[in-house]
Amino acid sequence: MISVIVPVYNAEAYVSRCLESILNQTYRDIRVVCVNDGSTDGTGAILEDFRRRDSRVEVLARENSGLSASRNAGLERADGEYVMFADADDWLDAHACADAVKAMRERDADIVFWSYVKEYESVSSPVLFWPEEHVFEGEAMAWLRTRLLGPGGAELARPERMDSYGTAWGKLYRRSLFRDAESAFVDTALIGSAEDVLCNLSLFGAARRAVYIPSTFYHYRKTASGALTRRYKPDLVAQWEELFRRMDVHVRKHGACPEAERALRNRMALSVIFLGLNICDAPGSPLRHAAMLRNLLERDWCRAAVGTLPLKPLPLHWKTFFLAAKSGFVPGLYLLLRIIKRILAT
Repeated sequence: MISVIVPVYNAEAYVSRCLESILNQTYRDIRVVCVNDGSTDGTGAILEDFRRRDSRVEVLARENSGLSASRNAGLERADGEYVMFADADDWLDAHACADAVKAMRERDADIVFWSYVKEYESVSSPVLFWPEEHVFEGEAMAWLRTRLLGPGGAELARPERMDSYGTAWGKLYRRSLFRDAESAFVDTALIGSAEDVLCNLSLFGAARRAVYIPSTFYHYRKTASGALTRRYKPDLVAQWEELFRRMDVHVRKHGACPEAERALRNRMALSVIFLGLNICDAPGSPLRHAAMLRNLLERDWCRAAVGTLPLKPLPLHWKTFFLAAKSGFVPGLYLLLRIIKRILAT
C-alpha cells in the first residue's frame, strides 16, 4: 500500500482536483492522509465530503503549524510499504503510482523519482531532468546527494532550478527509510525554506538505490511569481545561515569531499540572488537597501562563497550579476536586482 500525504491549508479552489487525481490512480492500493493545517475557508468541508465518499481517505485536522509539521503528522499516520507526498494545489497523472511501484519493485529501490510539469494559468512547461531512466547507487548515489546540496557545472546557469531534484513531491519512498534515516521535515521558521531538500539529504543518504523515471507524472501549479519576490522576510538571512549549517553537518557526517563542499558553496553563492530580492522588499529607502546588501556581501560565508563561484558556466546576465557581487559593487548589484524584480512581476 501507498500512503499519500497531502498537507492542506486554505486550498478550497484546488484540493478537489488533487484528491481526485490520487483516488483515480490505476494503482488502487492507496490510502490518502489529508492533514488540514487549520484551514479557515471551505477546505475542511471538502475534505470531509471526500472522506465520506471514499474509505481510503483519512482527514487529520490540526491547528495551523506549517507545512513541515503537517508532513510529519501525516508520516505518523502513514501505513503500508510506501509513502508519497502531494501538495494540495497540484495533481498526478493516473498511472503515476503504478509506474512508480513497478520501478521500485523491479529495481529493488528505496526511492523512485520523476520529472514534472509547471502548470501556469494558460501554459504548461515540462521540466525533464534526464531523457532516460537512471539507477543511482554507490558513487552515482553520492553524486546525487552532492547535487541536492547545490548545482555545479552547466546547472549553475539556471539558479531557479537549484532545488528541482529536492522536492518532497514527485517521489515514491520506501516508508521504512524515514525510520532508518531518522529523518523528518524541519520547520521553515528555523531554516527559511528547502525543508524538503534537507530531509531528502538524509533519506538519500540512507537509501541503497534510487531510480529516476523519465516521465512528467506530477503537475506543479504555478499561480504567481516566487514568494521571495512578494513579501519581505526579515529573518531570512539568519534562517538560511542555519540551513547552510545543517547542510554542512550532513556533509561532515557522510565524509566531507571537495565536490560536496563545492556544491554547498555554490548554493550559498546563488542565495545572494534570492536574499537580494528579499532585501529589495524591505521597508525603507534605496539607501537602506544598499546598506543591507553591503552587510550581506561582507558576511564571511557570503564573501567566501561568492569569491569561489565559477563564472564560466553562467550566462551573461548572471556573470554580470556575480561580477558585481564579487567586486562589492553594491549600486550595480542593487540596480540588477530591481531589474530582476520588474521582470518577475510581468
